[in-house]
Amino acid sequence: MRSVFVLILMSNAAIAAEPDAARLRAKAALALAFAPPTYAEQYAKAIQEKKPLVVFVGRPIQPVGSCVCVACDSFADVKTEGVVIGLPDGGGLRRVDLPGEPTAETIQTTIAAAKPDRRSAQLPTRE
Repeated sequence: MRSVFVLILMSNAAIAAEPDAARLRAKAALALAFAPPTYAEQYAKAIQEKKPLVVFVGRPIQPVGSCVCVACDSFADVKTEGVVIGLPDGGGLRRVDLPGEPTAETIQTTIAAAKPDRRSAQLPTRE
């Protein structure tokens, strides 16, 4: 009788654990669905759409008209908060750095004033 009781308790525990597992899977799926896009995803989008990529480093993302935007905690060769712009240049993105907290207007002015310069560094395809 005791073994039957233990078996019933164990099967009830297994049944009770299933909704929790299903709930966790659902939460994980939602988190992935609403996760912000990655640098690599936004880089590919900028290349595909031939648009500038604006990387907000160490600061929250803000919309910049007609640009692809992404936020990163850190970025190569950026020591403090700032913005890194990738300008479409052939098959890649040419890098322009703006230190501090430039406004969307400053970013757009920089993009508009940028001239092709083959000596400029290219943005990496991955962060």
